[in-house]
Amino acid sequence: MIRAFFFAFIFFVTHSTIFMLYPFTFHKFLIFFFLYTSGTIFMIYLIFYPRSQLLVSNRSQVHCPEKRCIALTFDDGPSGENTREILRILREKNVKVTFFVIGKQAEENPEQIVQSIQDGHFVANHTYSHPNLFCFLTPSRLRKEIEGCSAVIERITGMKPRFFRSPVGLRHPLLQYCLKKANLEYISWNSRIFDTFNQNPELLKKRLYRKIRAGNIVLLHDGTNQNVKNIIGMLPEIIDEFKSLGYMFVQP
Repeated sequence: MIRAFFFAFIFFVTHSTIFMLYPFTFHKFLIFFFLYTSGTIFMIYLIFYPRSQLLVSNRSQVHCPEKRCIALTFDDGPSGENTREILRILREKNVKVTFFVIGKQAEENPEQIVQSIQDGHFVANHTYSHPNLFCFLTPSRLRKEIEGCSAVIERITGMKPRFFRSPVGLRHPLLQYCLKKANLEYISWNSRIFDTFNQNPELLKKRLYRKIRAGNIVLLHDGTNQNVKNIIGMLPEIIDEFKSLGYMFVQP
């Protein structure tokens, strides 16, 4: 709750500066403009920067003292055909990953959740319905999104998820409080290639190879987005390339 009060304090201080304008002078306007702008930018940073620790504690890398390692994570599944193909490739390559699943889609594709667990992958919480305005949810809706997805995963697998990632990596002032109540750890990332926005496989691979470092948590996408096909086509080559460079695939 301390983080929520901190955010509320920043919001209050930033917006209360408007009272400084009375009686109006140009000098006061400049002070107000500076305080309001800087406060707003800082709040945007708190909400939108995926690795910020100020509103929610999170991990954005893995630690392997003896070997070079990376962790592949897939958001937004399961999705029927796409997930089946991803699971097939991972099985052939003997690679374990973490799937951050949407609860509603997990209910529609429970067999793929079960198969993921049987293949040794982690299944983690990505909210129940993937609300794009996650940072503006009411406290009640926030709790339902988190608890709802965990309940679906537990009902299908018999196990409670350990990890959580919010839609688009957005933060919420009460997220730390809700995750603590749900006994979930926030897993962020430090490498992404914007695979849902770009349709050029060569550009995606170049972006991934340029950014990769030992300890990276890589954000990729499952789900129904049409560009997921690009990742599926690239995945065998990506895995082979990383293995040839001496990387070991791990889970958070």
